Amino acid sequence: MKKNRLFFERASPTRNIDLHKDIVLYLENITVSFDGFKALDNLSLYVNKNELRCIIGPNGAGKTTMMDIITGKTRPDKGTAWLGQNFNLLLHSEDEIARAGVGRKFQKPTIFENLTIFENLELALDSDKGVFQTLFAQLTSQQKETIEIALETINLADNAKECAGLLSHGQKQWLEIGMLLVQNSQLLLIDEPAAGMTHQEIDKTAELLMSLKKSHTIIVVEHDMDFVKSLESPVTVLHQGSVLAEGSMKSIQDNPKVVEVYLGELYD
Repeated sequence: MKKNRLFFERASPTRNIDLHKDIVLYLENITVSFDGFKALDNLSLYVNKNELRCIIGPNGAGKTTMMDIITGKTRPDKGTAWLGQNFNLLLHSEDEIARAGVGRKFQKPTIFENLTIFENLELALDSDKGVFQTLFAQLTSQQKETIEIALETINLADNAKECAGLLSHGQKQWLEIGMLLVQNSQLLLIDEPAAGMTHQEIDKTAELLMSLKKSHTIIVVEHDMDFVKSLESPVTVLHQGSVLAEGSMKSIQDNPKVVEVYLGELYD
């Protein structure tokens, strides 16, 4: 527990992002069109510091495009996007946004399967270096401690020397989250973490994400409603590129519009 507290303390922003109003992410009136199709239509979303927010909605609702905007992969036709009070996401590259503290985990884990778990985390410490340069560099005591704390946080400390390719699907997801942690990402974008996991892995993933919100802001895009419910967090429903509803999971489940456009088809 002591190491986890140390990790949370170290994870505070170090990139001069102004969070004095406790709002980490501002998306206002974001519109994105692809060949005449509006992937996002005047989308506005605000996420607070240390909040775990779930984003749900049918396929084509704009969830992936929203994350593309936040990470700089896609530029909107109109609207504004800010990280904190002073970092305009629309004026920075993907690399600059990542260095400002935005980390993204895709649905399919992107890890180095031929390297050990420890080596994957070691590589994530500094993306500027090449694979061989990083692996043969001498780690500082602080870097070693950062990796050790991340290993404990993601429950892989006992597997550190194992080849990452031998991990289960769920463990690979945890490793990728660990890679974001050692990069000191403050805003974590997690795409469908429960997909393909066992029930036990899903439960452990929920515990991990809920523990991380002590020191991070987390946005989870997910289709597994039982998993979303277990996170006990605010839920935003996207539909046709806009926010259809927001609130607790219970209020979302009781919303007739949400049932009509999304939840009804999940439970049919």
